Amino acid sequence: MPDITIASSNGGSFLAYVATPGDKPRAAIVVIQEIFGVNAGIRRKCDGLARQGYLAVAPDLFWQLEPGVQLDPDVEAEFQHALGLMGRFDQDAGVRDIEATIRHLRS
Repeated sequence: MPDITIASSNGGSFLAYVATPGDKPRAAIVVIQEIFGVNAGIRRKCDGLARQGYLAVAPDLFWQLEPGVQLDPDVEAEFQHALGLMGRFDQDAGVRDIEATIRHLRS
């Protein structure tokens, strides 16, 4: 189950990448994206945590700006695009989305 949909506190919804362990999870970990979105590096981090026995979930915190954005930090234009997204990012909304992710995992 690579992606789940989570209800936002503002009435919208966003996707989150999920990596599940082979057995019952030891715990759940919310993996916070860098400024590059839930890209290959964040997904690899989640997959590694799942191999260690954790349920790892990375919510798309940029969903209100550019849903599903996945940028490569080694490509200059994408790096600059990421900086622009971060400059427009509402950190309070991001915290609310992390809280929504935790609520979703607990339910």
